[in-house]
Amino acid sequence: MHILLVQPTTKYPDRRPLRSRTRWLLGMTLPYLAGLTPKGHRVTIVDDRLGPIPYHRPYDLVGITATCATSERAYEIAGEFRRRGVPVVMGGFHVSLHPEEALEHADAVVVGEAEKVWSQVVEDAAARRLKRRYQAEGFHDLAGLPRPRVELIDFRRYRVKIVPTQTSRGCPYHCAFCEVPIVYGHTYRRRPIGEVIEEIKTNTRITGLKKVYFIDDNLTGHRDYAKELFKALMPLGIRWSCLWTINTSRDEELLDLAKASGCFHVNIGIENVCEESISSIEKVQNPVKEYETLLERLRRRGIFYSLNFMFGLDGDYQELFDETLAFLKRVKAPLAFFNVATPRRGTPMWEQLAQEGRVHNPEAERYLGMVCNFVPRHMTPEECEEGVWRCFRKFYSFPAIFRRFFWPPNSYIFQGLPSNLFFHWAASRRIDPVDFY
Repeated sequence: MHILLVQPTTKYPDRRPLRSRTRWLLGMTLPYLAGLTPKGHRVTIVDDRLGPIPYHRPYDLVGITATCATSERAYEIAGEFRRRGVPVVMGGFHVSLHPEEALEHADAVVVGEAEKVWSQVVEDAAARRLKRRYQAEGFHDLAGLPRPRVELIDFRRYRVKIVPTQTSRGCPYHCAFCEVPIVYGHTYRRRPIGEVIEEIKTNTRITGLKKVYFIDDNLTGHRDYAKELFKALMPLGIRWSCLWTINTSRDEELLDLAKASGCFHVNIGIENVCEESISSIEKVQNPVKEYETLLERLRRRGIFYSLNFMFGLDGDYQELFDETLAFLKRVKAPLAFFNVATPRRGTPMWEQLAQEGRVHNPEAERYLGMVCNFVPRHMTPEECEEGVWRCFRKFYSFPAIFRRFFWPPNSYIFQGLPSNLFFHWAASRRIDPVDFY
């Protein structure tokens, strides 16, 4: 069979699909699914963001991955292929959370992890006997996973030339706004380190790239495992990026090992500087009073970091936007992302808001964090949205960028200045920079 795997693009609130000549990073889902496909089948990968969908070509099966933000576009693509008589199977976080909705637009859905069912999907499609729903029993132990087929990707279309890799799945924490624990059954599983290292060796050799980013939701969720991983990375001579929690900086041995093994960037979900708001989303791993100390430990080691913030939480007043900017100015954070809190259907935060009658725009969960889909306790949805844009504009103003990197000059200049200038361009046009990832 010839199988087409599709990454749908996102849409602006006015329903226009987002298009761009390049995007920042390659996602791992489709190269991994290609690696999971049994031998003997031809696989093509298409990114809807970067070019037109080849509806006119003959495919035997189309697989589409969907998040909440891309689901509307995913359904459009699925509909066009089905009108042409091509069977469509859908999977991804949104489909796992809402399989009945997805089944209105697809011939079959994969709910949860694909490892134990994808080969059956392919076999059934070849025999023209697709079932409506495929769902594996239990969760994979992550041993013996296939290698993502990054050789199918044109890395020239991605601004950051970096290879995606996974070491763990799930998260040991249970934040109220997050769908990760829901989809992964509140598990946190880790791959054998030797298999991770062999995958990195192979894919960096194939691509010629020496940068890796770990797509894990929380790379340091198990500290001893992370330390052993970092030690195993040292001989490879690579540089790597990841997402981890702010409390990781409490373990200075772990930070030293991360730096020595090639860590050049970490993304941190700091979320909010108000303790009441952090408590309201059950983010127990975020000690607000320690933020400045913990971030200084990254700066001392020269580890570049970016911070994620969300607004509209139950402890948030309008003054919080200025308090957040003052905090960022004090710590000289090199990069930050600002968002309206966007709970997805099925998460505890969504259920609470819905029960309280505070969800006023259910469709807004499909957007990427600039639309407030509920009524915050201490501001209007419009005030929350405008506060987020104000944070973007002020944080990425030229004077703020100058103070961060040049007064005095610091080691973050070369790594942080290009992205800061791009974010200045985006924020001045009310374009969410995250859209380009």
